[in-house]
Amino acid sequence: MALLQVENISKSFGERKLFQNLSFQLEQGKVYTLLGPNGSGKSTILNILTGFIKADSGTITFNDQILNSKSPKEISRLGIVRTFQDLRLINNLSVKENVLLVLDKKMFHITSYEEYTKVSEILKRVSLETVEKNLGSDLSYGQQKLLTLACCLANEPKLLLLDEPVSGIDKENQEKIKLLVQELKAEDKTIIQVEHNRDYIKETSDFVLYLNNGIIDISQNNN
Repeated sequence: MALLQVENISKSFGERKLFQNLSFQLEQGKVYTLLGPNGSGKSTILNILTGFIKADSGTITFNDQILNSKSPKEISRLGIVRTFQDLRLINNLSVKENVLLVLDKKMFHITSYEEYTKVSEILKRVSLETVEKNLGSDLSYGQQKLLTLACCLANEPKLLLLDEPVSGIDKENQEKIKLLVQELKAEDKTIIQVEHNRDYIKETSDFVLYLNNGIIDISQNNN
């Protein structure tokens, strides 16, 4: 049984038909890389899966729940979380505050010792524990990408969608992200990522989904 099932989704922007009747599925504990030419709709697929854009037709099912009418926040609560190319961090908050902000809180919530401990463990996992008091704006671009992954982990995801996780960053932080993705896979997490770095794709992916002219071809990555 697939963790995520996409059946016959279509999306157009005005007169431009991006894809029609597109179908694919994601199995639990696997890493998928979504490839395709610029403008083929890779980021649009991530936006549809997370509720930021609605498909014109078709059905998306996650853990037996239909996602089509759900908001991004509702989808996140079900265990689907994502990163963005533009990162979407709050640069005038500290590293630790950025992750604390992700935790689902009610108004006037006072952060508990357990929550502080959880965030400290996450920051250690992504190698940011020594800069937890630094502002988001003080981090290198690679560290900022690690911080976006820390924010994802705070949501305890079942499915992670990563938009260019290692694009434009230094080798050291590329290696940290690669190892983290491999660890998450070993923990039976499912990941779909858009990325262009061939070495990273080879070392992390189980399958490659190639999107072109509205059609997805899937192939196994023989790394």
